[in-house]
Amino acid sequence: MVSAFKRVGGRIRVRLGQREAEVLRRLPDQLRDVLTAEHLPDGPPDPVAARLFPPAYRDVADREREQEYHTLVHDDLLNAKLANLDLVAGTLERGTVSRRRWTVDLTEEEAMAWLGVLNDLRLALGVRLGVEDDFDGRVDEADPSAPAMHLLAYLGWLEELLVETLSA
Repeated sequence: MVSAFKRVGGRIRVRLGQREAEVLRRLPDQLRDVLTAEHLPDGPPDPVAARLFPPAYRDVADREREQEYHTLVHDDLLNAKLANLDLVAGTLERGTVSRRRWTVDLTEEEAMAWLGVLNDLRLALGVRLGVEDDFDGRVDEADPSAPAMHLLAYLGWLEELLVETLSA
């Protein structure tokens, strides 16, 4: 099986089918919408935001420390996630197509941004789908959420391949 990621010199080459690249191109904006909506003061907290920005202190007695941590760190974490989304979106746009394959070469920094974004996308989709345990990739095709479950499995597979490539 051919991996979607491969080390080529000091870069990481990404090779995907055109349809895969099209799906991935839509996802950064969707995640950006979730991240920026989380920042709005009115309305109940978004469970996706809670998953992507877990509390540092869970004990009720540490509520003040948690608020201080949130005040000091949250905006930096949010800005880092948004910067990663911009970086990944840029790489998705600069890729080229030949023989029905989409290809782009990533720097180490861009590959790490991809890893963070793939992880955030997978976590966000898992929350929306109510996946709480390890998801083994098996999908009931009769389930109305089957397409989203397939996307969740695909994102996990891509993340795993990228981790393996970066570790090699």
